[in-house]
Amino acid sequence: MKSTVGRGADRVAGVLSRLLHVRSARHNTIGDVERYYDLGLEELFPAPRAPADLHVERTLADRARGTSSVVWTSTHEVLCPRYRRRHETEYRSNLVARARWIRPDGRRRDRCLVYVHGWLEPGPWAEELTLFRVWGRELPVDIVHVALPFHGPRLPRGSLFSGEWFWTGDLVRSLEGVRQAICDVRTALAWLRDQGYQEVGVTGLSLGGALVMVLACLEPLPDFAIPVMAHLSLGAAVEQAPILWRMRNDLERWGLDERARREVFRRIGLESAQPRLRPERQLWVQAKDDLYIDAGLVEQQWRAWHEPPILWIDGGHMTFPMELARITERMRGFLARG
Repeated sequence: MKSTVGRGADRVAGVLSRLLHVRSARHNTIGDVERYYDLGLEELFPAPRAPADLHVERTLADRARGTSSVVWTSTHEVLCPRYRRRHETEYRSNLVARARWIRPDGRRRDRCLVYVHGWLEPGPWAEELTLFRVWGRELPVDIVHVALPFHGPRLPRGSLFSGEWFWTGDLVRSLEGVRQAICDVRTALAWLRDQGYQEVGVTGLSLGGALVMVLACLEPLPDFAIPVMAHLSLGAAVEQAPILWRMRNDLERWGLDERARREVFRRIGLESAQPRLRPERQLWVQAKDDLYIDAGLVEQQWRAWHEPPILWIDGGHMTFPMELARITERMRGFLARG
């Protein structure tokens, strides 16, 4: 039953996305994507410089809720010279990185969990009203929610909705969005260590979970990683996920058939990334009937990553809230074992 409901919900989300993604990508950057081929992870994701202006902001409402906003100038450096002008002008709202810092006890706990949200997340309020209320009560962690580029408070002028320009057929912009996301999350991890937390880990959902997997491959490592419904076979996800139909169509229109698209993502190299974080410091959460994140590809990567602990939940990609209690219980046990 849950299998049918899960797959049905994933299909419905794919259909509804056609009402959302009404515009094609404007920039064909296929000719510049070779700049990202065959790089080592350390070249693709260099360690970020420490920002000089990171500061904490608190409104009266924040003081009542035990929350704060952490704000800094992103130190991300783009690789493609022709993209730099767009990055610094049209997308200048992304130059300011933001995160929400949630301390449920009103004081710092020993552990902090950095949450990397998924594609199209509308703003931090969504998780603060739902997911984080459960985790703040059930898990022994503070929570920091990093806003990804092109989302929420970092939405550039002209975007129709949160995340519209993060993952599209404009391949250079998409790759730079991923690179900047990794840079900004690593900056947050470093700052949180300086705040005195004994452990700082990461979790993320869907595309955010894929970013968490990348972080498990980069020094300095998070203390633990909990990717949820994710894998690093991004080329396969582009071909399989109903919600990515616009990206596929744009790339097809610009001359990249399925074989060529898969080759692009193979050359970028994330699907062959190897973890440096030990398997016992990871907890994977995957859905058995996910139409977006193929369970077979998850299992292939899981074996290649030396079989870290994994929780298989019932249902599909869009029905994971139905399994939130199980996910939270498993996370609590994982954290308790240290």
